[in-house]
Amino acid sequence: MSAFLAPEQAALKAKAREVAQDTVRARAAEVDRTEEYPWDHLETFKDAGFLGMTIPEAYGGQSKTWLDAVVVIEEMAKCCSIAGRIAVETNMGAVSAIMAYAVSYTHLTLPTNREV
Repeated sequence: MSAFLAPEQAALKAKAREVAQDTVRARAAEVDRTEEYPWDHLETFKDAGFLGMTIPEAYGGQSKTWLDAVVVIEEMAKCCSIAGRIAVETNMGAVSAIMAYAVSYTHLTLPTNREV
């Protein structure tokens, strides 16, 4: 365990490492070779709770910290760069879009992580 991670973050890191090594790594070479987007990773990440981590709960996210997202991104990227990029986009990139949307369209609601 890292001296810089809270116990919850260390547990998140362990869970991310398990998913990355057990699921993501198995397809990494194929993803690179075929250059096809690994859509199945999205389902895996959703099931693991790795989507929308930094999005506020009010908008269907989990309100986790950026460090929480980075912990997951790091473990995914160790096994597959594309999986790491997906973790970036669905956490850090998504929050900017959500917040811009929220400012402009506060009267509308977004689908939650469970409805995707």
